[in-house]
Amino acid sequence: MSEVFKRYFGPFARYDVWLYVTVFVCCVLSAVFGRYLFLEFQTSPALIWPPVGVALAAVIIGGYRMWLPIFLAHFFVIFTRTPEAFDLALAAAFAYAVQAVVSLFVLRWYKFEPSLDIVSNTLKFIMVAFLATIIAPTIMTLAQMYMDTLTVSPLLNFTRSWGAGIFSALVITPFILSWYPFKRFEPERKELIEGTFAFLLLVATNILIFWTPYAQNFGIVVIFFLPAVFVWFALGLRFRWMTLGILLTAIIGIAGTLLSNVSDNPVNVQLLTVEIYVGLVAAIFFIFAALVEERRTALRHLREAYEHTFASDKAKSEFIAILAHELRNPLAPIVTSLELLRLEPQTREALKTIRSAEQHAHMIRRLLDDLLDTARLTQNKFTLQKEQVSLERLVHESVESVEELIGSKRHRLKVQLPREELMLDVDPVRIKQVLINLISNAGKYTNPGGTIELSCKPEGKELVIRVKDNGIGIDPKLHARIFEPFRQLDSNTHTGAGLGIGLYLTKRLTEMHGGRIEVSGNGSGKGSTFTVYLPLPLERGTPHNATRKPSSEPAIARTKILIVDDNKAAADTLEQLLRYLGQEIEKAYSGHEALKIFDRFKPQMVLLDIGMADINGYQVAEHMRTQGWKGVLVALTGYGQESDRAQSKKTGFDHHLVKPISANDILAIIAGAAKR
Repeated sequence: MSEVFKRYFGPFARYDVWLYVTVFVCCVLSAVFGRYLFLEFQTSPALIWPPVGVALAAVIIGGYRMWLPIFLAHFFVIFTRTPEAFDLALAAAFAYAVQAVVSLFVLRWYKFEPSLDIVSNTLKFIMVAFLATIIAPTIMTLAQMYMDTLTVSPLLNFTRSWGAGIFSALVITPFILSWYPFKRFEPERKELIEGTFAFLLLVATNILIFWTPYAQNFGIVVIFFLPAVFVWFALGLRFRWMTLGILLTAIIGIAGTLLSNVSDNPVNVQLLTVEIYVGLVAAIFFIFAALVEERRTALRHLREAYEHTFASDKAKSEFIAILAHELRNPLAPIVTSLELLRLEPQTREALKTIRSAEQHAHMIRRLLDDLLDTARLTQNKFTLQKEQVSLERLVHESVESVEELIGSKRHRLKVQLPREELMLDVDPVRIKQVLINLISNAGKYTNPGGTIELSCKPEGKELVIRVKDNGIGIDPKLHARIFEPFRQLDSNTHTGAGLGIGLYLTKRLTEMHGGRIEVSGNGSGKGSTFTVYLPLPLERGTPHNATRKPSSEPAIARTKILIVDDNKAAADTLEQLLRYLGQEIEKAYSGHEALKIFDRFKPQMVLLDIGMADINGYQVAEHMRTQGWKGVLVALTGYGQESDRAQSKKTGFDHHLVKPISANDILAIIAGAAKR
């Protein structure tokens, strides 16, 4: 009981005396002002009674405990003027305190928050302003009837008090709530300038309407000027400026009505008209301004969410790129060492182990490539490098890439190609990626000793590629979801088969070529068929310069090669491999060391790591090119995005190889350089 008493009756319980004093003083001063206007200008049936708006704002800000200063203020104003009207003063104090408390109860019942720039809150507040303000007029009218102190009809006494309450609640309460420091308000310079011009126009419009005879002479035309100005307030300024504009309009309107004498109508009639007009404008434009503010807030949140998403996506892509780079660096010497071991004489069992290790190393490399490709696709930074290429060559190279996987699981791969040579206008690297992904998937999800069929045939204006297996199959319910990124098939026997991005990449790459992909099957345990449709070029046939596989590999000339890499293990293993293949090698572990060896060694080719600690590969390359060196410059890096390749080309690199590299990559470059 004591806690309840302290909460509702103890003004000193929370030590915020200043709030009680402020509410008391504001209610007293505004009541004295309203009584002065009523008696001095004989405004009945119009009544200006600001304490209603002050009291409603007070309970919203301070809670139910604000009943006390509201009660004392109304009692003080009436009792000090007419001490003999003690009962009437007590009734008035009780009526306005109860009205404020009930208003707050209703607002809290409907979960009102003191932010009128939200439409739902504005509507709740306007409802209370119209309905709850009926309480005090009802109590006062009944009390005066009981005390026999009414000087006008009960209906007039009730309606003028109710109208005054509505007007005060709509004009004063929103102003106090909007400018009370619930949250920081820091207007920008642009907003202050625009607000200054808007208020100058508002003042001029109000003077025109309420202080000149033009409103009387031109009627409704002039009256529409004010809503036009408030449209500017709603669209260009924040909600709190609207509340200030409404309050300013009410002040100028009341002052003009009482002091200007520009109309022949009685002052009380004019003032009642002003009350109704400004009250309606306030209700309408508060809702309009709240709608605009809510939309503005939603757009700001949407923009912030987009910027956050963009930043997160960028950070994710950068993380993936760094992750791929950091994983490729230790992977490079592993791949090179395995290749060197495979070239040396080995027992059958050792060779089998080496090939198995190579297969898994290449699997890691493909996973890293897929991760980077996924990041580029999600950021729309992926571009195709299309060229005329033979279908037979694409299929042959793709099958070569998956031979070890197919062989390790003892699968039988059947390939069916059209008899005529088909030339495709595609990115050969990406179409091979599509074929490899589909065949690899079939191999992974087919039990050992299974059958995989790859068929390619033209149908109309499309090339139809089908990869069919007799593996575990796919539930038809999952057909629409298997192309989502990071989506894996649920299987107890094929866990850890990958990252779940292979089919996503396959679908996106196919669509970038103007094609489509479909999946079909009869359910779990009955195999699957993936069908890719690619558009065929308008002209078919084998061009004169069609790429054919040479009958024998050309001899590789001995070349002076400088290897530059601050990863000593990678540099050492690559040196051993290339020396084994008959090349003349020098190596350096830093950029500065590389420049010293470069001047002495005079290499024909430089294999240059980009991300070195002292000076990066781009700076080393620029120094070499500025000396007029015309040799072959090859970038060795863990970064393989389009921007990285473009930067390499701009710096003067002839080739951009992504770690881990193989001897064949370098030998192909040597062979190409020999033909120039």
